Amino acid sequence: MTDRELALFLHESSLAGGVDFHLHSNFSDGYQSPEELVAEVFEKELTAFSLTDHDNMDGIPRARKAVSGRVLFIPGVELSSRFEDQEIHILGYFTEDQPAGMMEYLELQVRERAERNLAMIHKLNNLGYAIRPEDLDSYGNKKTLPGRVHMALWLVEHGGLHSIGEAFARLLKEGAPAFVYRKRHLAGETIRLIRESGGVAVIAHPQQYGWCDLSDPQTPRLFRERLSRLKAAGLSGIECFHGQATGEESAFMQKLALEAGLICTAGSDSHGRAETHTAMYDGRSL
Repeated sequence: MTDRELALFLHESSLAGGVDFHLHSNFSDGYQSPEELVAEVFEKELTAFSLTDHDNMDGIPRARKAVSGRVLFIPGVELSSRFEDQEIHILGYFTEDQPAGMMEYLELQVRERAERNLAMIHKLNNLGYAIRPEDLDSYGNKKTLPGRVHMALWLVEHGGLHSIGEAFARLLKEGAPAFVYRKRHLAGETIRLIRESGGVAVIAHPQQYGWCDLSDPQTPRLFRERLSRLKAAGLSGIECFHGQATGEESAFMQKLALEAGLICTAGSDSHGRAETHTAMYDGRSL
């Protein structure tokens, strides 16, 4: 399958339904192992799916083994980047399980995230929370890339906070007392990296960036301008159907994708725990 064929497949199958191209395992901030995630894919009777962990593709081989040819599996990743002074996420989909160029980039991300974790833990210590770097290792597995969600879990279990949302709001989100910025590549650079690695680049959940505020008459124009710039960098599509997007937002994104000549994809953004994220789609979704 070429990258163009992959893009067409993602688009057509997303419109048809019964697929989920945005899922997380415990190789990033999800709660399921790749094997547990695949078992749920079978249970939900999906016809195709993708594992898109944050800045990590180490779970892909285990998911591939668990699939054992029973359902179509698309290797993926979700990359953080900067665009218009805000953080956005770009989904990359590939025909190879671990494309060389992308794997080199992800190794660098591991080192940068480790440095950021130490800085945030130091801030939490100064705020009175006795969290240690090794405490993050208890969440997930040996190859899990720890991050803010794992800090939030520790804060809920040991720091007196009541939920992951509260931990982010009070301590971990951008602008909060324990937050530390991590270097983000510009969106155009991230998209080019995905394309140069033989992949298809799709912008994840635009409604979460405030781009789908249908009460603002300027929204369509601004969204079109953003899409034009991102498409010039190599963007292939929009995640028009997302677990937290309303029907109206999805229709709006689908309309603009069609106008711009971009594909639409569908992804629940499930993290394996329904109380914190949308549940995985099923064979009847869409």
